[in-house]
Amino acid sequence: MSPDDYCQQKAVQSGSSFYYSFLFLPTERRRAITALYAFCREVDDTVDECTDVMIARNKLMWWRKEVQAMLNGNPSHPVTQALQPHMAQYSLEGKHLQAIIDGMEMDLDQTRYLDFKGLQRYCWHVAGVVGILSASIFGV
Repeated sequence: MSPDDYCQQKAVQSGSSFYYSFLFLPTERRRAITALYAFCREVDDTVDECTDVMIARNKLMWWRKEVQAMLNGNPSHPVTQALQPHMAQYSLEGKHLQAIIDGMEMDLDQTRYLDFKGLQRYCWHVAGVVGILSASIFGV
């Protein structure tokens, strides 16, 4: 299975309607957004499916290292292999991928925010940076 096929399968399995909206994009943009979506699913699933907080933290640390490996030209996971060619093409920044991981890690520490500042910080990490990356891919 190719890295792009892996990402497509990850998007389909999520049950989200996002996958179907991606089908209307030009091929390269579709491949890029599908890889980004698969990355988000992978790191989110790490937190959602792992019942041991320390194991989840270790897995997120692995993803941090994998993002850095991708930026250095040595990705090992199908998602980062699929995402790598689009990083420069769409001016995607590694710091934004790391910020997504930061947001997922916040889920391990806190599940409810009692003040707006904390909620805003969380939303930035799990949604805002995803929007920035997506907008870059969409050419906005």
